[in-house]
Amino acid sequence: MSTFLAGFDGLWARSIDDYKEAVKRYLIVLDTNVLLELYRFTPQARHELLDVLAQLDHRLWVPHQVAREYHNRRFEAVREHLNLYTSVPDGLNTLRNKALHEVQNLAKRCSMNDADKQLLTAPINDAFDKVAAEIRRHSDAFDLSLAKVVRDDPILSALSRILDGKTGDPFSDEDSDALIAEFQERVAEQIPPGYRDAGKSENAHGDFFVWEQLLREAAQRQTPVLLVTNDVKDDWVKKEAGFVVGARPELLEEFKERCNNDLLMTQLPHFLGMAKEVLGAAVSQSTMQQAKNVRDSGSERDVLVTLPSRHFGPIYNYIATYYENHYVRADGSLSSEEEGAAEETLRILNSMKIRKRNTHGDVLVAIPLECFERFRHYVSVQSAVGGTDSEGPEREDRTSEYRLLMNELADLRGLLESARKERDMAIAVVAENERAARNADSTTPDAERERLAREAKESRRKLLDTASSIHDLEMQIHAISRQLDSSRSVN
Repeated sequence: MSTFLAGFDGLWARSIDDYKEAVKRYLIVLDTNVLLELYRFTPQARHELLDVLAQLDHRLWVPHQVAREYHNRRFEAVREHLNLYTSVPDGLNTLRNKALHEVQNLAKRCSMNDADKQLLTAPINDAFDKVAAEIRRHSDAFDLSLAKVVRDDPILSALSRILDGKTGDPFSDEDSDALIAEFQERVAEQIPPGYRDAGKSENAHGDFFVWEQLLREAAQRQTPVLLVTNDVKDDWVKKEAGFVVGARPELLEEFKERCNNDLLMTQLPHFLGMAKEVLGAAVSQSTMQQAKNVRDSGSERDVLVTLPSRHFGPIYNYIATYYENHYVRADGSLSSEEEGAAEETLRILNSMKIRKRNTHGDVLVAIPLECFERFRHYVSVQSAVGGTDSEGPEREDRTSEYRLLMNELADLRGLLESARKERDMAIAVVAENERAARNADSTTPDAERERLAREAKESRRKLLDTASSIHDLEMQIHAISRQLDSSRSVN
């Protein structure tokens, strides 16, 4: 190694040859998220990943904490994936209705007859129907169900064979207590990994336990380690300009100090690609693409939550009040831990604004998966302290609804301002395009005249769409303002 690089581990990216060498001879340690991805893969991709793991033989190992988290979360993993086949069509149906509503407004304002309206609405319905049918096809092809996983989980059966004798031992009770105390000290000093999870209501120490068990196993075996994980939180990896450089320098230093060996970290798509090249594993392009898609969409996965209508308002009110009291400071003085918690809390609040009701009147909200633990903590705390309002829950419900209306009004006003700016720009574009179309004379080629006329017509259509959106927003703002006036008179 160059003396110019020595001593700066973690501040520069390791070569692809280093990773290939690791796949060939290092101890391969799997994180929980890799095992849970098996519940999101198609049957073929799942089979190929399991074959790769089996091919590693004695060089494969999982910490006991990973096994514990896998067993605790495998039902949640398959449930979350199956929910996509219902939540996505529900979301698309909402978009369909919105699109049809916009067309109906346009048709009304332009006095279209039924035949003209049908020409506009039929393609929208056809497109959404085709997408819904394709989603049903994928749902029918997916071979797992919650009942099947509960009764006879094929993934659990496969992993029990592959990981037999390759799973670490648990900590003793005494050891666990001491390590949890150590974890709290590390959190206070923001020593990776795991301090980003310090606010979780459950298993906040999970990443630290994985790390400690990995260290002990590597030290005992005196072996270098390749950790395969899709976790790219900044208490695990160092990033620059959004790109992962590698493991945090602090982790590399601690690993070298305790194990006197090399540590590399990589994500599942990269690992599969190298296993195909270096080990000759049978990994299809489809499987690698699935691994990449699952990784890239990991931060976007949502957990669909159903809340009784009477509970939704108080829960939202509690979270919003907590956010204002703990994370809104004039000087902006938040620690990195508080910044992470504040960001998650704000994402929860924004998710709760986009709510709908089922046929029973319950409220449905989609909480980002990575924020779900914090959301569950807020719900449990609110449930414990709920009902203490001296004026009763009815007053609390009214207060919560008032807060929601105020937030919705602020959002709509922001959209209205943007729409008005868009309208002003559209007016200028229409004027320019129509002037260009008028100025075209007999010397202008036919194709150019047609293009200018087409652009003028399209810009005019966009202007009408924007005007219709502004009208709808103004009507919504008016309706919410009336609701707020009613709420004030009641309070």
